[in-house]
Amino acid sequence: MNRKPLVSVIIPTYNRDTFLEDTILSVSNQTYKNVEILVVDDGSKYNYAEKICRKFDNCNYFYKTNGGLSSARNYGIKKAKGDYIAFLDDDDLWNEAKLEKQVEILKNHKQVDLVHSTAEVIKENGTKTGNIIGCPRKEDLNRTGYVFWRALGKWGVKSPTPLVRKSVFKKDLMFDETIMVGEDVDFYCRFFYRHKIFLINEPLAYYRVYDSDDRLSLKDKEYIGLEYKVLLNLKKMGLRNPLKLYLISYKLLKASLDFILNTNSLNNKFKIGYFNRVFFPQKSLKKIYTHYN
Repeated sequence: MNRKPLVSVIIPTYNRDTFLEDTILSVSNQTYKNVEILVVDDGSKYNYAEKICRKFDNCNYFYKTNGGLSSARNYGIKKAKGDYIAFLDDDDLWNEAKLEKQVEILKNHKQVDLVHSTAEVIKENGTKTGNIIGCPRKEDLNRTGYVFWRALGKWGVKSPTPLVRKSVFKKDLMFDETIMVGEDVDFYCRFFYRHKIFLINEPLAYYRVYDSDDRLSLKDKEYIGLEYKVLLNLKKMGLRNPLKLYLISYKLLKASLDFILNTNSLNNKFKIGYFNRVFFPQKSLKKIYTHYN
């Protein structure tokens, strides 16, 4: 009789009690039952998460000093006992069949180290909008296999969707705790460089959208310069090939400049000249990072 792999679900939370119980409930209601839930309280000012966690038999509460989302996820990874790890923010939800379908993929595709899916956007009150995010577009080709070059500077894994083999987490492949906004962009870009992935092209998660000062995804200006951190972290993973570094830098620079151009809240005339874009993309990335940080 085959043992069902244990799945560790890591839910960071910080000063946000509004949706946490519903989030945990969506994990508890999974059709796949060999699950442990790790709620990582990242230094909240009041104790709400522990009380909510006590309502669920398989929910483990951990408190740590505030260090940001990357820090909370890394803490959860180190505490996790599972064969597989899933990440879920404290305001998002899962379809009840998510883990069952994803575990099956990882069990049957040994060359794949991460399985993800699309997600449906929901309103603050949980109402479905019909808007599906994370869908492959023609220019993306597809989001399965070795996707590093296809994804670089274009797309990443949607935050409530991945299931990952725990064995892939290494000293040089954890969430960067110096990145406060866009840490998932950096992590999955580096993940793609080393590992293959698999897309289930159906919405197995629900991504909640609403206006709030504590939603990091709304802090557009703080994403600027992130591409330079991605490049530095790839180098820390041992990337040394000059041609690869040039091509990666060039693609990251294009993504960075496009983002600056499309960020309406910026009102400046910061430019990178054509010569520097083509011949010195690494230096240009550093210049952007230095200018905005």
